[in-house]
Amino acid sequence: MTQGLTGWETTRLSKHFILLDFMADHEVYRTRRRSIPLAFDETWNDEHDAVAKGLCNDLLEPLTMDERFGPISIADAFWPSVFKSGHAEPKSSPGMHRWTESGAAADIALYRMLDEGVRGEDLRKAVLSVPVVNRYLERVMSYPKTEFVCVTFKSEDARKRGKYDKDKSQKLRAHHVRVGRNFNLLDFCRSGRAVEEGRNLVPKGAENNSGPDYCPIPEEMAARSFAAALDPFVEKIGRISVVRGIETDGFADDKNAELHRWDGYGPWRLVFVLPQGTNPEEACDLLRNCPHVRDVQPSPHPSDSWSLALVVDRKEYKKHRGLRPKYPCGYFDRAG
Repeated sequence: MTQGLTGWETTRLSKHFILLDFMADHEVYRTRRRSIPLAFDETWNDEHDAVAKGLCNDLLEPLTMDERFGPISIADAFWPSVFKSGHAEPKSSPGMHRWTESGAAADIALYRMLDEGVRGEDLRKAVLSVPVVNRYLERVMSYPKTEFVCVTFKSEDARKRGKYDKDKSQKLRAHHVRVGRNFNLLDFCRSGRAVEEGRNLVPKGAENNSGPDYCPIPEEMAARSFAAALDPFVEKIGRISVVRGIETDGFADDKNAELHRWDGYGPWRLVFVLPQGTNPEEACDLLRNCPHVRDVQPSPHPSDSWSLALVVDRKEYKKHRGLRPKYPCGYFDRAG
């Protein structure tokens, strides 16, 4: 199979976000029981587009530009109606993850605040303290021992709701595996083709439905090597959107397929989209100054921006290992 672009990665929602950023979690990339293809033209509509752009421009962009928060990682967001279970089941919630006129919800990781020691209820209070988003912020929820906050956008008549959910239990997912200051493993599992065709991109061993036990997997070394180059990069350039990262065996057969499998010793390849308005040559120069960067090539991208194809060699990067108890295999729960 060969790479092709879909509406999931070409639809621009705001300066720092494309639609593919919000196709995350559970059934999208981790179809354990069945594959659920999501053809863009059959799934996305004008109503979704309106609330998505509102969520990004009126809520997430102001948070991103607040120096307390910085780049935001998306852990869970849009749940199309074809998903019959999970977020926004009709019996239990009003459907904010369905992205209709009632609103649009997204689970976000606030890593910069986490590294400053802010978590739990204080994360929720921090989001509520940003005046510019008050008009559109319908709900904010935070959880114990986690860097994630669920925020809900509403275009009008937003009411401040939400809580600190002490009872939420979390199974281990790829977005809990933090690999850098600004990245978790799920950030690198993005592909429009995977969404269209219902393909699983999450590496084996990255998730656990029966308990919290976790040991580092081979793909983590590649993810950490990219994060070592990209962490200082996004501090200067701003949030990026991955459009081709980890790929499972047999996913593609183009000349770069092997560089996207990430289960060897490198080099590895990643393709991501720059924030709108970013000078691609200046961005390339920043990355070329990183010693373990082997190559970086810019290309115009249909999302009204530029994409960079980045190739890196193996790099030890042991900082920012996320939030979780210590595991038998020696995986640490703290940055440092």
